Amino acid sequence: MVNLLKNTKVCVPPKAFTLAEVLITLGVIGVVAALTLPALINKYQKVVIKNRFKKAYSLVSQAIKQVEVNNGAPLECYIWPESRGSLGCLEYTEEGNCKQWEHSDTYVYGANSECTKFMSEFEKTVKIIKICENKALEQGCIPEYNGTDTIYKEKNDDASDKDVNVSTAGTAWWRKQEIAKARKAYVLSDGTILLMSGWSGMNIFAIDVNGKSKPNKWGYDIFAFSVVGDIDKSPWLAPSPQVSVVEKGGKSTKQMLQNIK
Repeated sequence: MVNLLKNTKVCVPPKAFTLAEVLITLGVIGVVAALTLPALINKYQKVVIKNRFKKAYSLVSQAIKQVEVNNGAPLECYIWPESRGSLGCLEYTEEGNCKQWEHSDTYVYGANSECTKFMSEFEKTVKIIKICENKALEQGCIPEYNGTDTIYKEKNDDASDKDVNVSTAGTAWWRKQEIAKARKAYVLSDGTILLMSGWSGMNIFAIDVNGKSKPNKWGYDIFAFSVVGDIDKSPWLAPSPQVSVVEKGGKSTKQMLQNIK
């Protein structure tokens, strides 16, 4: 019996971690996570926006082509691919808004004789779940967006209200309150939002590629487009040649298109 005990090996349990060691390890993990997670989340969000942009661009492009197919020929409702003249403001109000625009016998921006028909056909080609003719923010078609006026003000802190109005007179349709109260908006079945500028047809409009989901910022998830065309050519979807709204840190529509090709 004594010999048996002498030959028996006693198993000693390994030394456990102390509470201090566990807390230090967790602290290190927490610091690493805090440093890396924001970058990973930001990268993921950019990938999501990129994919949504690509999907929305494809959807609207196909709808434009389908309108032409259904009609049997291109409809005259598009903007020129480059500037062919411009209409300046001849007189401003005391507030800085344009009181009188220069007139022209021809439509210097493109062709708009068949825009009513174009929009009617376009609405048939996409799955729309809601249309707001105006008061789009109040009616829940759109989230709150910055406008050309508020974006200009953010970049120019010392600008007066008149300065802001003069600087955004040519894009007054996309001032903050104009967007909220006067612009037409479409909500598609996948949540994508199409925001009209007030120009004929879709000469200038915007796409919020992820709908009401944040950040709801120009150049981040909302981008300016135009249906562009020319004589004897099929119209196509392109970055708006007339206006590009981009908030600080964002990308233009052209940059986004280059990124998905």
